[in-house]
Amino acid sequence: MNKSTIITAIAVEAIDELETASTYMDWFDTLAWATRKATVEGHDHHGERLAELTQYLAYGYRSTINEKTEGLNQRFAAHQNNVRAPNAGGTQ
Repeated sequence: MNKSTIITAIAVEAIDELETASTYMDWFDTLAWATRKATVEGHDHHGERLAELTQYLAYGYRSTINEKTEGLNQRFAAHQNNVRAPNAGGTQ
């Protein structure tokens, strides 16, 4: 792969992840709304269960995002090192 193709692939994957994150934030917003509504209307058991679900999903998604971010960073760093390698120790 040439360097432009590699950077494009990393950028496309990052954009896909941001679009997915936006969708997840919409879901979390809806869960927060439902949790508040259940609590305000006196459905404490449902409010507690929704809060637990929201925390569980948020923790899982945060782990996924951290792993994907680390992977993208590693790929980008590897690409940057490969780009610089031919000039290492030489004149620029």
